[in-house]
Amino acid sequence: MGAQTDMLKHLSVRNLAVVEDLSLDFEDGMTSLTGETGAGKSLLVDALGLVLGDRGDAGLIRHSHDRAEIEAAFDITANPALQEWLSDNELDEDELCHLRRTVNRKGPSKAYINGRQVPISQLREISERTIDIHGQHAHQSLLRTETHRELLDTVAEQQTLLKEMRSAYRDWQQTRARLDAIREQSDESQARYELLQYQVQELESLELTDEYVSQLVQEQHQLAHASQLMETAQTSLESLFDQEHSPAYRQLSHATSELAGLQEYEPRFQEIVETLNAALINLDESESALRHYLDNADLDPARLSSVEESLSALHDIARKHHIEIEQLPSHYQALSEELASLTDSQQDASDLAETVHQQEQQCLELAEKIHHQRVKTATQLSSQLTDSIRELAMPAGEISIEVNQTDKLHEHGFDQVSIRVTTNPGQPAGDLAKVASGGELARISLAIQVVTAGQRTVPTLVFDEVDVGIGGGIAEIVGQHLRLLATTQQVICITHLPQVAAQAHHQLQVTKEHDADSARIVIHSLSESERIEEIARMLGGVRLTEKTRSHAQEMLEQAQV
Repeated sequence: MGAQTDMLKHLSVRNLAVVEDLSLDFEDGMTSLTGETGAGKSLLVDALGLVLGDRGDAGLIRHSHDRAEIEAAFDITANPALQEWLSDNELDEDELCHLRRTVNRKGPSKAYINGRQVPISQLREISERTIDIHGQHAHQSLLRTETHRELLDTVAEQQTLLKEMRSAYRDWQQTRARLDAIREQSDESQARYELLQYQVQELESLELTDEYVSQLVQEQHQLAHASQLMETAQTSLESLFDQEHSPAYRQLSHATSELAGLQEYEPRFQEIVETLNAALINLDESESALRHYLDNADLDPARLSSVEESLSALHDIARKHHIEIEQLPSHYQALSEELASLTDSQQDASDLAETVHQQEQQCLELAEKIHHQRVKTATQLSSQLTDSIRELAMPAGEISIEVNQTDKLHEHGFDQVSIRVTTNPGQPAGDLAKVASGGELARISLAIQVVTAGQRTVPTLVFDEVDVGIGGGIAEIVGQHLRLLATTQQVICITHLPQVAAQAHHQLQVTKEHDADSARIVIHSLSESERIEEIARMLGGVRLTEKTRSHAQEMLEQAQV
C-alpha cells in the first residue's frame, strides 16, 4: 500500500433519506463497504455525488426534516491540479479542501467550498479533480464511442495537444462563421459596390467642390446679365464724372471748395469739409473701378454657353440623385466613403478566406499528430486490455482498439475510435454492444480501470457494486485488481462479494436499525476479528459455522500476502 495523501479524508451526512447523522473517516489504500442487501450502502455514493455537485432532490431529505446536509474533506497536499484550481478561484485555505452541500425542502440547494458559498457548478469542477465514481451501470458508458476516444486519449497522455486542438478548432469555426456571414451578403453588396463605382466615377469627372459649384453659379448670373451690367456701369460713370454739364463729381468738388473757404468764419464747416473730402476720395476710387470694369468686361457668348452647359450637366446629375446642385459635393464625399468601406469589406473577406485556410491547415496538422499518437497507443493498450480480461474469466477474449480517420474534422481531431471485442474462440471481433453480455461488459470495464490506473490523475476511485454478476475465482481476481489499484489511488468499494471485501485494507459494515417510527443506517469500522465475522456472514449466510469463520480468516490472511 502506497503512502497516499491526496484523498477523501472525511464524510459526514445528516438527514439524507435513512441517514440521520453519520460521520466517517477514510484512510488510504482500499476500503470495502459491506452489509445486508438494502442496508443503504449505495446511499453513501449518493451522498458523495451530492457534495460533488449532483442534482439535489427534496425527496431525498429525511422525513420530518427541512434540510439534508453533506460535508466532505479532501487532503490536497499531493493534488496540484486542485491546489491550482482553488488558488485561481480564490478558494484556497489550507492542506484540506472542505466541501459542504445542503438540500432544502423549501428553496434552492446551497454549496460551500472552504466555508465560502459558491455555485453548484464549482462543486462539479472539484469532482473532476478528486473522485471518479463508478456506479453499478458505469460500464454502460463503454457503449458510447466518445468513451472509447476519451479512454484512448487519457492513456495517450495528450491532453495538452487536445487542448491546443480544441482552441485552434474553435478559432477556425469562428472565423468561418464571420466569412460565411460576409458571403451571405455578397450578392447585395456586390450590386451596391458596382453602382457606387459608377456613381463616384461619374461625379468624380465633374471635379466637384463647394467653391467650384458656387463660382459657376455666380459666373452664370454675371454672364446672363452682362449687357445690363455694362450699360449701368457706363451710365453711372457718365453721370458722376463724364457729363458735359456739371457732373456730380465736379459739383461735389466745387461745394467742398466753397465750404472750405468759409471755415475760418464757421468752424463747424471743418467736419463737413472733411466728410466731403473723404467722399471725393471714394469717388476717385469708384471711377477707377468702373473704368477698369468697362475695359475688362467680357461679353463672350461662347463662355456663357459653356457655363450654362456645365450648370445643366450639374442639374441633370443632381436630379438623378434627388438633390440640389449645391448638395453635390457633400453627396459625392458620402458616396466615396461608402465605396471605400465596401472596398475594405471585400478586402476583409479576402483576408478572412486566407485566415480560414491557414487555421484549417493548423487544425489538420494537430489532428495528424493526435492521430499518430492514438494509433501508437491503441496497439499497446489493446494488448494490455486483452491480457487483463483473460484474467477475468474471458480466456479467449481479445480487445482491439481501432482508430480510423474520417473526412470530418472536429474539435477532437478527425478520428473515429472504437473498442472491438472477441469473447469466444473463432468469433470475429465486433462492437461491444453487439458482442459482449452484461457481465462481460462489466469485467471489461473493470479491466480498463485497472490497466489505465497509472494514467489517471483523480486520486480517489469509488466502485459501487461493479462486481455484480461474477463470483468464485473471478471475484477473487476482481478483488486483487482493485487492491492493485489501491497502490496508486484511494479505492472505496461497495461490494456484496466476500472475495472482493477480503482484499481491502480496511472494511466498513453498513447496517440498518429500526425503531417504532423510523429507520436509520449505521456504519461501523471493523476490527480484524469483526472482519472475520462479516466475511463469514457474506460466505455462509445467517448461520455461521467455525468452518465458515476459518474460511473467512484464511481469505483475509491470503489477501495480506
